[in-house]
Amino acid sequence: MAYLSTIDFFTDRNFLDRWQRTLRGELDLGWLHAKTEKLAATPENPRRGLTFRDLDQGAYGFTALPEVVRQNRSLAPRGAELPEGLPDLQPAVSHKSEVWAYNTEGYYEEAMTRQWNATLDVPWHELAKYELPDDISRAYAQLLTFLTEVEMIATDVPAQWLGRLNNEFTEVKNFMATQVMDEARHSEVFRKRALTTGYGLMKASPQNEWSLKLIRDSDSFAEMSLALHLVGEGFVLTLFRFSEYISPTELDKKIFRLVMQDEARHVGYGVQHLKWVMRHFPEKREVIHQHLDEVENMVFGGGYAVEVTEPFIILAGKGTKKENIEHGTRITALFQMKQIEEYFERLDKCGLQERRQRSKLHNALELTRASLQEAGVIP
Repeated sequence: MAYLSTIDFFTDRNFLDRWQRTLRGELDLGWLHAKTEKLAATPENPRRGLTFRDLDQGAYGFTALPEVVRQNRSLAPRGAELPEGLPDLQPAVSHKSEVWAYNTEGYYEEAMTRQWNATLDVPWHELAKYELPDDISRAYAQLLTFLTEVEMIATDVPAQWLGRLNNEFTEVKNFMATQVMDEARHSEVFRKRALTTGYGLMKASPQNEWSLKLIRDSDSFAEMSLALHLVGEGFVLTLFRFSEYISPTELDKKIFRLVMQDEARHVGYGVQHLKWVMRHFPEKREVIHQHLDEVENMVFGGGYAVEVTEPFIILAGKGTKKENIEHGTRITALFQMKQIEEYFERLDKCGLQERRQRSKLHNALELTRASLQEAGVIP
């Protein structure tokens, strides 16, 4: 069959004859006998509704997907009949091991039920009752500028991969679509909050943005997911928790609680994806270590840029006086240790316990620990 893009439908005789017969009620009805599996899915739990997990049956299910999807390279949904003449969309990702994760369908369902609204679910009207010191307002505006940068790249990256995934990976594509919406909302709420501080947005961070660019330029979906979901967003999840702790107002604490629930879901996908790969393809262990070497260097460089760490120090110490900065520096160092420790704990759960011994990031953790012990901050 010729590609439809080469047909002039306005002059094609066969098409015009078929159109005229249809207008006279002479239907083809060939689709009535589609060679597909008949199914009447029902919710396992009526209170939960009909979920993707309830649809995991036969040719429509995700469990039976092969490692390499070869048959369907079109827009046809999984389980549909594939007639001759469907276009080859040349998907860049057709290997299940690049995208699959335990509980992918569950993360999608959770994302759909826990959506929130940055315009209405934040009590913006309460801002009038808060009056912050000048140095705190400036530092918070700088932190919000950094977070707006981070969350927009986290929006762009999954969005650029959506159309490159094989259409058979329905649950993954749907989950990625919810992540795009989540991250866009995070960038929205941080930008809105910055523009209510009285200072607006502050200074962009070249060091941070070069690190974020590395995620955007990943060569494969699997490499991107490792950098974005597991490492980058894992560090940001801890950062959100710390930001809630040092937030200057109750309104800001609510913002960070809202974004944390989304970020935890994205990190969960990254952990469960790596865990799935390690269990099914242990031969990829060395390649994963090589990716992590590069990503950890990126996170260390971007996360410790002055436009990032100094606002944290001022907010944690509640001011710019010498004693405030000394106190804030110690608290921020403890937070940075927590970031790295939680990162290695996630890798432990994925089966990469040896990562600590191989990682330069672990050396940074030990140097920070030694400095805090010398200062008497920790035993």
